[in-house]
Amino acid sequence: MDQKQILPSLWVIIPAFNEAQVLPMVLEELLHKGYQIIVVDDGSSDETAKFLEAYPIVYIRHKVNLGQGAALAT
Repeated sequence: MDQKQILPSLWVIIPAFNEAQVLPMVLEELLHKGYQIIVVDDGSSDETAKFLEAYPIVYIRHKVNLGQGAALAT
């Protein structure tokens, strides 16, 4: 019997601030490659939050912009 090698999940954390125009392309590519994704929306005022609902990702949102360091710490 052949045993399949089970690879651990690889997670990508993406801090985002007003990245609605760029994130869809980035998410599509990462999901296609099999990555698990966490997006931390750091208080965006554009449509970032709206379109992220359609993706199978973990999504966290700061109500206000706290900076990249805080987004990564979250």
